[in-house]
Amino acid sequence: MNPKDSAAIESGPNARCWSFADCEFDELRRELRVRGSVVELEPKPIEVLHQLLLRAGQVVTKDELLEAVWPGTTVVDGSLATAVSKLRKALGEEESTILLTVPKVGYRLGVPVRMRVADAKAAATDATSAMEAKSPTTSGASWTLVPASVTPPPVATAPQDTGGRRWFWLALAALLVLLGMAVVSREALFGPNPVTAPQAMTSIAVLPFLNLSGDPAQEYLADGMTDELITELSRIRALKVISRTSVMRYKGVKKTLPELARELHVDSVVEGAVLRSGNRVRITATLIYAANDTHLWAENYDRDLGDILSLQRELARTIAREIRTTVSPAEERALANRAAVNPEAQDLYLKGRYFWNRRTRDDLNKAQEYFLQATQVAPNDPLAYAGLADTYVESVGFGNMNAAEGVPKAKAAAARAIALDDSLAEPHTALAYALAEDWDWAAAQKEFQRAVDLNPGYVTGIYQYAFFLSVMGKQEEAIPLALRAVELDPLSPIVLYRAGRVQFQARHYEEALALFHRILELNASDALGLYGEGLVYEAQGKYDSAIAALEQQKLQQGLDVATAFATAGKPAEARRRMADCVARLKLQKSYVRPGWVAEVYVGLGDKDEAMRWLEQGYKERDLWLALLKVWPRFDALRGDARFQDLLKRMKFLQ
Repeated sequence: MNPKDSAAIESGPNARCWSFADCEFDELRRELRVRGSVVELEPKPIEVLHQLLLRAGQVVTKDELLEAVWPGTTVVDGSLATAVSKLRKALGEEESTILLTVPKVGYRLGVPVRMRVADAKAAATDATSAMEAKSPTTSGASWTLVPASVTPPPVATAPQDTGGRRWFWLALAALLVLLGMAVVSREALFGPNPVTAPQAMTSIAVLPFLNLSGDPAQEYLADGMTDELITELSRIRALKVISRTSVMRYKGVKKTLPELARELHVDSVVEGAVLRSGNRVRITATLIYAANDTHLWAENYDRDLGDILSLQRELARTIAREIRTTVSPAEERALANRAAVNPEAQDLYLKGRYFWNRRTRDDLNKAQEYFLQATQVAPNDPLAYAGLADTYVESVGFGNMNAAEGVPKAKAAAARAIALDDSLAEPHTALAYALAEDWDWAAAQKEFQRAVDLNPGYVTGIYQYAFFLSVMGKQEEAIPLALRAVELDPLSPIVLYRAGRVQFQARHYEEALALFHRILELNASDALGLYGEGLVYEAQGKYDSAIAALEQQKLQQGLDVATAFATAGKPAEARRRMADCVARLKLQKSYVRPGWVAEVYVGLGDKDEAMRWLEQGYKERDLWLALLKVWPRFDALRGDARFQDLLKRMKFLQ
C-alpha cells in the first residue's frame, strides 16, 4: 500500500471524493481525474484545489489559501498565482468557468460540486485494483450536491448517529438536495457563471520588470528583460503590444491594473521580476486580465544569463497561447528557441540597450562602448551589431558624430547584423535610416519595408518609416503608419512628435497641434512639444505664440526663433538673432546646419541668400535638405526654378 494512503487512513475513517464539471478529486489519494484520466499535478496546486473544494462555491481569500497550503512559511510573491495557473491548465480548456478569480480577494469554484463519502479502509483495500481500473476508490457511496452557500459537512469521526440526530442528518441531506436543485435550475435558466476574461485578448502591455536583487546596478537587467519580451511579443501581427517608452512611465508608479489598462487601451498585462545571482537569473512572470485584475497564468524560471533570449521567446509563445491570440506559422518559427549566447556578451548588450534607451549624448557614448565590447567578446552575435548600428544612427542625429563618419559605420554594423541574422527588424531599420541619411531613397524604402514586415510591432521602425514616407511626399501612406506608432506607444514624446511632424508636413495643422499638445501634457517643458507647437502657430500666422513657444527650447540652437521673427515681419530682430547663433556655434566648433540658416533667409524674403545656403547644404549633404519636398518653411521658394532644379538633383521618390 502507498504510504500516502496509509497516512490518510490513520487521519480518519472516512474519505471524500468530489465531482465537478468533467473532473473528480479523490481526497484519500490526492488524485485529480479529468475526463476519466489521471492528471499529474504537483502537491501545492492539489492542495489549493482541496481547499477550494472544502468550501465549494464560497470565496476563499488569498491569505486563507496561503496559510492553508504554505502553513508557517514565508511565500515568495507569485507562488499562489503559479499554483492556480498550473491547476487551471490541469483542469483543461474550460478552466475559466471552473476556477474563478475574485479580484483583489481570492478564488472560488464556479461550477456545481457533488461529494460522496466512503469508508477509508474499504477504499484503501480497493486502491491497488483501482489503480489498474483507473476508477475512484469510493465504491458504494452516493453523490450529494454541495450547494454554493453551504460548506461541505466535515468528515464524521464519531459513531453513527441514532434517534433524533438521525432525523437531523436526514433533514439536512434533504435541504442540501433542494438547494442543489436550485443551483442546477438557475444554471439551466441563466447559463453558467460568467467567465472572468474573454476567450481571446488582442492587446497587451509588459510592465517594467522589478529588480529584486536590491542592487541598483542590476536595474539594466530588469529593464532589458522588459525590452526583450516586448520585442518578442511584438512579432505577433494579431497582437497589439504597447512599446517600451510608454510602459516605462509606469515604473514605480502606484496605479491599479484596471486604471493602467484604460490609459494604455489594453486588455491584458504582464508583470514580472528578476533576481540575479552570478550568471544565474530567476525570472517570475504573471499574465493578468487587466479589466478585473484576474490572474490567468504565472511561472518561475531559473536560467543561465546566456539563455535569456531563448527564454524571452519561450515566454512570448506561452503568453500568446494563454491569451488565445492567433500566431501564424511564420511567427511561430520566428519565436522558435534561439541558441544560447555568450553570457558576457549578453550582459554587455543589455547594458548597451539600457543606455541607448536613455537617448542623451553621454548615454549614447556609453552605449557605443558596451556594444563594441559585446562584438569583441562574441563576434558572431547579431544583436550586438544591431545595437551598434542604432547607436551610430542616433549619434549622427545628436551631433556626437558627423554624417561622413557615422553613416558608413552605421551601414557596416547593420550589414554585419543582417548577415548574421536576417530576421531581426532592428538592423534593417538602422540600415534604412543610414541609407536615408545618405539620400539613397530607394534602398532606404526597401529596408524600412523589410523591417516592418519582419516585426509589425517594432515602433522605432514604424515611426521612422512613416516619417520617411512623409518626406517623400507620400502622406496618404505616412499618416496611418504614424498613427499606428502612436497607438503602440501612446506616451512616447518622440513617437508623438514624429506623428505630429507627419501631420504638419501634410499641412494638417490642427491634427499636428493636438499631438504636440499631448507631449506637453506629459511634460510642459518638453523641447519636442514646444518646437512642434511653435511650428504650427507660425504656419497659422500666430507669431507671438510661435515665438513664445520656440524661445523655450533650443532644438535649432536659436535659429528657429530667428526664423519666426523673420516670418513675423521683424527683420532686424531676426538678423540679430541669426548672427548671434552662427557666431556662438562657430565659437563652440559646432556644425552650422545650412538648412537652418536658409530657413531664416526664406522668412526674410531673401531668396538669393536662401538658395546660396541650400546649395551649400547640398554640397555638405546636410540632412535637413531631406525635408525640401514637404517642409512648410520652404513654401515661398517652390516657384523658383533654382529650387525646382535642386529638388530634381535630390532625386526624391515619386
